[in-house]
Amino acid sequence: MKAIDIHADDYALSPGASEDLLKCIRKGKLDSISVLTNMSCYEKCAALYMEEKKSWKKEPLLTVHLNFMEGKAVAPLEQVPDLADGRGYLQVSWGKLLLWSCCPWKYKERKKELKEEIKAQTEKFLCLFGAGKPLRFDGHQHTQMIPIVYRALLEVIAEEGYRVSYIRVTKEPILPFLKEVSLWNTYRPVNWVKNILLNILAPAMEKKVCRATGQKPMFLWGVLLSGNMDRKRVRRLLPAMLEKSRKRGRTLELLLHPGHSAKEELGEEFVNRSAHAFYCSRGRRREFATVMELDGGKGL
Repeated sequence: MKAIDIHADDYALSPGASEDLLKCIRKGKLDSISVLTNMSCYEKCAALYMEEKKSWKKEPLLTVHLNFMEGKAVAPLEQVPDLADGRGYLQVSWGKLLLWSCCPWKYKERKKELKEEIKAQTEKFLCLFGAGKPLRFDGHQHTQMIPIVYRALLEVIAEEGYRVSYIRVTKEPILPFLKEVSLWNTYRPVNWVKNILLNILAPAMEKKVCRATGQKPMFLWGVLLSGNMDRKRVRRLLPAMLEKSRKRGRTLELLLHPGHSAKEELGEEFVNRSAHAFYCSRGRRREFATVMELDGGKGL
């Protein structure tokens, strides 16, 4: 990975969101994207990607976007009874995953189920995108940061012999945000909570991940301003974020969500209803505009 990686999440979330990401790719604006493999549009979106990629000057790196919160379970339902509902839709919340991480009487069995679903989603990715390159992993809504999840993932990688070059460690610097006093009132309190929680979880995960994959330590920028990575904020904060990363010898992953979904695309597979507003938000349109104006991380 280079000094900065401009990344977009949620390819194959919906046809509309995927088309927005393709527009960014066609302009050469993205270094990497995350791909959901368990949504109903996955096969169609994967086929479109493979068909188009020959015409691109720059092809982004692809990342398996592990999803336990919505969409169909990929593993057989009898193997993941606690992850999916009676219709086969995944429905595991952050709270549940944290609880399972701390419950000895549930931990072993739930981790086994997570491993089955991680393997199934990974194999589905490899089936359509090929196995020629080392795998990359992250998690929908950063669930890869939860202890039971990253331990399950690392065990699957070891057991299946997957070549892996990257697992996202969501560790977002706080100081650059604090120094920009004029932006304080634009930060959402709930995102401060996410930032702090993920930074607490990051050190233990980072140690295990770097040892297992050999990847260099990284920073991720895109939690505190999730859905609001607009031109103004990115322009103000980018120099400080790059300087912080340089001083710490870390890659900076600039995470955006430029894919906008129409309300009519959110069918019954979108069981995580609390996320619907975000998928259809104006913030995603703003982040699309930001991506289209970025110049390889040099500025806006």
